[in-house]
Amino acid sequence: MTDKPTPLAHGEIDVLILQALVRKLIAKGVLTPDDVRAMLFEAAKNLDLVGSELTTEAANIIVQEDLAPAFLGGG
Repeated sequence: MTDKPTPLAHGEIDVLILQALVRKLIAKGVLTPDDVRAMLFEAAKNLDLVGSELTTEAANIIVQEDLAPAFLGGG
């Protein structure tokens, strides 16, 4: 069984809420920025964008340039 994401009526609100949630968890001391980067790396590494999992280098680039700024701010 494959779970498909359900589109929300407000477009990208799910992304905004997820970003806010991560930032709140950091603010409350539940997660550190390093924790978030590590989890983003694990998630990115397992992405299948080109027919197989991303290389370590490609996953690191995605985290550093796209994901970490989006979730940690400053991006």
